[in-house]
Amino acid sequence: MSAILAESESEEEALPQVLQAIARNKSWDLALAWVFDDEQINLYEWSEIDEDVSDYIDASRELALEQVDDLPAQVLGAKDIVWVPDLSTEASHSRHAISTQTGWCNAVAFPLQHGQKLLGVIELVRRDCEPLEEDLKGLLRILGRDIARFIESVRYEEELEKKNARLAQAQLIARMGVWEWRPSDDRLRTNDGTLMALGLPTSQTPRNCQAYLAFVPEPDRTRLQEALSSVQNLDVDEIELEHTFASQDGVRLLVLRAKARTDRHGRLKKIIGMVQDITERAALEQELRLTAAAVEQAAEAMVILDQQGNIVSVNPAFTRITGYNKEEVRGKSMSALLHWPTGKHDGSFFRALTGRLLMSGHWEGEVWAQRKNGEQFPELLSISVIRNAANQITHYVGVFNDISDQKDQEERLRRRALYDPLTALPNRFLLLDHLEKAIERASRRQLKLAVCFMDLDHFKPVNDTYGHETGDQLLKQIAVRLVRTLRKSDFVARLGGDEFVLVLEDIDGLAQVEGVAQKVVDALREPFALNDATVEIGCSIGIALYPDHAERAKTLLRYADEALYETKEAGRDGYRITRR
Repeated sequence: MSAILAESESEEEALPQVLQAIARNKSWDLALAWVFDDEQINLYEWSEIDEDVSDYIDASRELALEQVDDLPAQVLGAKDIVWVPDLSTEASHSRHAISTQTGWCNAVAFPLQHGQKLLGVIELVRRDCEPLEEDLKGLLRILGRDIARFIESVRYEEELEKKNARLAQAQLIARMGVWEWRPSDDRLRTNDGTLMALGLPTSQTPRNCQAYLAFVPEPDRTRLQEALSSVQNLDVDEIELEHTFASQDGVRLLVLRAKARTDRHGRLKKIIGMVQDITERAALEQELRLTAAAVEQAAEAMVILDQQGNIVSVNPAFTRITGYNKEEVRGKSMSALLHWPTGKHDGSFFRALTGRLLMSGHWEGEVWAQRKNGEQFPELLSISVIRNAANQITHYVGVFNDISDQKDQEERLRRRALYDPLTALPNRFLLLDHLEKAIERASRRQLKLAVCFMDLDHFKPVNDTYGHETGDQLLKQIAVRLVRTLRKSDFVARLGGDEFVLVLEDIDGLAQVEGVAQKVVDALREPFALNDATVEIGCSIGIALYPDHAERAKTLLRYADEALYETKEAGRDGYRITRR
């Protein structure tokens, strides 16, 4: 998912890929995304199934999100994940009839939220009536934040490009005019540039100073009149001041410059000057001041680099995250200062980054960085190119966040999804993934592997006699003993209760597997010390070999499970090979 967002340059490019990745990874048939902007709601969709789902998508496109009974509207109201186990029971939903006709069973939706701002909703729908995994909720919240942050980022860059274009246009079109005033007869001469700056038609051209001053609101009129008088009286040689001007299209902000011209006797002949409309420039300057204030207050680290990648300026968040202040980093290479010392990125990584940056003007991805105190941390880095009017690169702007907490949360969610919380052994999902990959390796290398399905003998009496807490302690000790008994290359998983599965790779034949199985049986016969009690149990094992008995993971597990029950029927405390 991070790769899709890092490689995409717009939400139109990213959202269909994101929907496909989420749906396929989590076994959903249809994925929809409503994304809000200032003027409209954009709907993106992805469908896995072949059947026509256009009616459902069309209804979703026309969906009124203020309808409180519909799933997206519920998400917007709750600002959190909403799960519908059975769509056929939700008669109040506006798409109930279509979803029933199409055969959808359940759905889940989650918000795209960045801070307090809701940018949209993603809805996942499927035919199978599967329960919602609890761990999936945490993952969807993270995805919602990441996607929303991506949308905000690309929109900010688009808006920044628009503002830069407006600023460049204001620089090219100066809206400047010249004028000449003779105080002796109060005659004022202007050119077309002056009229453009003033926003007046030719019919309203001011012919004298008083006519010009009539367009200037108070208190600027009095201030301008006093300044012109000081030039007229030769108290000063020239003046420059800003004042407002009531033109046809509203009040403008002008800058006026005036300079006295005298004859050879030092007497005033005329006053010449320039007037420029700076309304737009002043607004842009105010906007830039606000932007600069926002940069100073931003939670993200922001850094400006020169053409060589050396640091020109940083904001306070950069200092807070890295520990370096402005004086320490100015003129230094950001990569050499933060990224090279981690030892996690080589020259090829930075060459690829630079190439992508020069080609597209933007790069975003995860990078390892090092603080001033030597502590390393993962950061989500975004770099953009700044070009001048000649399309030449002048600077780079980098924005990054310390994503340590996010990565820790992702790792916790991953472990909860793939590992047994009691024994820390892999669970059923990770077992199936590992077994399928092990079969691929064995096939390529023309080797055998064994699947050993195992459960404990006499485990229930331990729970009944000493309680479930003692039973849990026993399961933990069994997990440790299994790991110590097997080779490092072997794999052991807990399916739940007292069931375990062992996967033995790179085996020579059945004799080797029987030796390992007997070793496990012997190991679990040894007593276990639990609090004040010592208990003795055993285990029963069923074995199936690849490729002798089957070539598919689930088939091997089923045959091994059948052999396990044969072991139990034969008296337990031993192992059996499948008869298949």
